[in-house]
Amino acid sequence: STARASAAAWATGLCGGAALGVAAAAEPAPARCDAEYLRRNFVADAAARALPAVVNVASSVARGWQRGVSAGSGFLVRADGIVVTNAHVVSGGRNGCVVTLADGRKLGARVLALDAASDLAVLKCDGARDLPTCEIGSSSALRPGDFVVALGSPLNLTNSVTAGIVSNVARHGSEIGHVQSRAEYIQTDAAINQGNSGGPLVDLDGKVIGINTMKAATADGISFAIPIDVAWAVVRQLLQHGRVARPYVGIKMQALPLGGGVQLVQVAPDSPAARADLRAGDRLVSFQGAPVRDVADVLAKLALKADRIRVTVARPDKGGSYRNARLIDAEVVPEERT
Repeated sequence: STARASAAAWATGLCGGAALGVAAAAEPAPARCDAEYLRRNFVADAAARALPAVVNVASSVARGWQRGVSAGSGFLVRADGIVVTNAHVVSGGRNGCVVTLADGRKLGARVLALDAASDLAVLKCDGARDLPTCEIGSSSALRPGDFVVALGSPLNLTNSVTAGIVSNVARHGSEIGHVQSRAEYIQTDAAINQGNSGGPLVDLDGKVIGINTMKAATADGISFAIPIDVAWAVVRQLLQHGRVARPYVGIKMQALPLGGGVQLVQVAPDSPAARADLRAGDRLVSFQGAPVRDVADVLAKLALKADRIRVTVARPDKGGSYRNARLIDAEVVPEERT
């Protein structure tokens, strides 16, 4: 009874004002709670939708005379046995992997393709058919505070579920020690440990919105996942071409404070951007027809192969002021780099 009372008080604190000591109005507005999610099993229901398609991935690794096993997680995206996981889970297992399904069955698998730059890999299970698959969602609408569920095999403990919230939707690689990285990550306080790598991060509909990748080494509650919008563009290229062709533009960018957009801080000489007359100090207004709010918007487009990239920038006046900035349309012809 005490637990029920506590749960009721917690729910009241979420849905109304009484538990927070807020005086009720004479005619209080109806509580704006989503009854579909605010129930005792909302995390379990989200996990149940995706868990049948979550797998454990094990591959043999060799470093000199040492031999061992690299173990991680993954998830099925096609009924014929296509698995998505992290590249670092299988980078030493080119001779084959073992995939353990949620029901305990073990299947041999081979690495179809991997991309070390994005830390993503695609596997094909041998003789697989009619397997359950995860539904792919979108990471573009995520907000700090959204509930998420991490699935996988931490420490080889298969079918494990942890839950938390989104702490940050665009944590740049440079902020977590990847100085040369262009990637941005979803930060979450859902527990992601060794062995979770490659498993799905799902929303409350059970749709994959990220791929669990790493955690902070010196802290708990700070974990990171690759946003699915970026990851899925890479996966499509790996499935279609076996490699990822990235457009090289030749720019360095920085996000402006308070979501103020993205500014070019450097344009490489004789680069595609320089040939299109883009300059340091230009602020990106749109990139490939989509508005630019942060660096992630640009990186998502650069993950896709493109023959030409349409760019609109705001260029400051001679005094460096953007009050009377000119809007300039440019077309960049990128170079292909793998």
